[in-house]
Amino acid sequence: MVYVVADSIYSPLGFSTKENMRRVSENRSAIETVEDPEIYSIPFNGARVVKDAHIIKELSASFTTLERRILFAIEDAAMNCNASLDTLAKENTRIVYATTKANISLIKDSVADLPAELFPGESAERINTYLGLKRAPLVISNACISGINALITASRLIERSDCDNVIVIGADEMTRFVVSGFEAFHSISPTICRPYDASRDGLSLGEAVGVVILSHKREYAKDSDPVIVEGGAVTNDANHLSAPSRTGDGLGTAMIKALEKCSLCPSQVDFINAHGTSTSYNDEMESKAIHWASLGNIPVQSLKPYWGHTLGASGVVESVASFWQMKNSLLLGTKGYRESGVSMEINVRAEDTPMKLNRCLKSASGFGGCNAAIIFARESAAIGGVSHKGSAKKEPAYEWQELSRFILKGEGDFDSMIREKYKELEMKDIKFFKMDNLSKAGVIATASLLRNSDIDENRNPFDYGFFIANSSSSLDTDIRHQNEILTKGDTNVSPAIFVYTLPNILMGESAIRVKFQGENTFFVTTPQRKDEIMEELMLLAKESTLKVAVIGWCDFYEGRYDIDLKLCKREKYE
Repeated sequence: MVYVVADSIYSPLGFSTKENMRRVSENRSAIETVEDPEIYSIPFNGARVVKDAHIIKELSASFTTLERRILFAIEDAAMNCNASLDTLAKENTRIVYATTKANISLIKDSVADLPAELFPGESAERINTYLGLKRAPLVISNACISGINALITASRLIERSDCDNVIVIGADEMTRFVVSGFEAFHSISPTICRPYDASRDGLSLGEAVGVVILSHKREYAKDSDPVIVEGGAVTNDANHLSAPSRTGDGLGTAMIKALEKCSLCPSQVDFINAHGTSTSYNDEMESKAIHWASLGNIPVQSLKPYWGHTLGASGVVESVASFWQMKNSLLLGTKGYRESGVSMEINVRAEDTPMKLNRCLKSASGFGGCNAAIIFARESAAIGGVSHKGSAKKEPAYEWQELSRFILKGEGDFDSMIREKYKELEMKDIKFFKMDNLSKAGVIATASLLRNSDIDENRNPFDYGFFIANSSSSLDTDIRHQNEILTKGDTNVSPAIFVYTLPNILMGESAIRVKFQGENTFFVTTPQRKDEIMEELMLLAKESTLKVAVIGWCDFYEGRYDIDLKLCKREKYE
């Protein structure tokens, strides 16, 4: 089993899980008016850490504020674990770091001479080195499902004995870069967000760090009945970059696949900790997804009225809150909820409700059409009830068979080169030239891989997906977005550019065109680890349920492009 042996939340509500959950149980929200021209020129509502824990100042000044918060949260989590950080460092322990924009606050008045720690892979290495861990860290940047994606990935690493322990980090900051982008979409509420309510009018942004330590060693958990990770699934809508599926099929299928992974039926779920951003389209889609997965009677909650939407951290922070609810037999209400505002009724409650909670389904969705669902349970429920470990069918062993490969590397006149490739493929895609360069590279590479393949036209789209990595994340487009802020002001930036400041968008663009709706995960590492991550992607993809996958490397930065993608098919060998 994969045990949750410790956790911590660093947020505006406090610097530990205990502090955060005490304030949440007191119905206190961290969302308030933010009046800081360094963050945004106009006051807005959000949850911001106003004063950091004094102890982070004791860390080296060479670390960024976000890195210090992460290290503080890791050390706090370790204090609640029966294994010290020194012990974990001596064992086979890895970091899986979930983030959307990491240290993006380092892009300010100039986009020249950018520091190394701006690159998420470099930042993860700095944290890894400080902790003395021997294994390379993994960084997942998959929009707002990053945190759930990281927990799923981490649990799989332990299940296949890749490592003994995983420190899962979810972290993002509130920055001008991010606030201006969401304001460009007119999606920020002027008040505290009200998920699923008829009067909801947008999301509330927040910032936080969440840490969960997972292990196969039960003795590291201080709880007598620890929480375990039962399993999870990731899908893609293959429908739209910034709006969720109108039917809920993508998220609904992720929920169904998570239940199937754990050999569970819907009635065995006690509550759903949903994404619940409080935007019109997201909440509507989630209500349909919940019914799609036959979970319409299960209690549903969103905790974003307490912390706001903390982006890549949200999945980890809200999972920690779900553990707390199970341990304390208290289902938290959705703050501010009064009247249902979704077309398919779901079981949302405004008030806290004491009740025994053995199992939680946590879900998330994000830009690029990505969705994720993961299931947590008390160990006693998994052992005493239906345990997926005991009832799931043994999957036959298999390897990936390479069907085709696309390699393209160079620098200089990218536009001319990509236009030539576009013509060679005889593409007729009116939206192609509106993409950023990273997405163009990914779309061309995927189209080339599929050009002469014999993939079944009647295939199940959820059997097809992506595992892709690079080293620059989406920094080339990040710079474009930041230049817009500098030249036009933060109230006049383009939402069409902002959406491409997420590297997983390249998978979303390709998914829409080739109708791949299965697992899709984007990793970021350092350039030196390219060969290493390429090999690991093949292993990570094997842990998914995909039958066909586009796997490899796709990078574009400062005119340099480096693409090495494979189209692989699952082949049984026993």
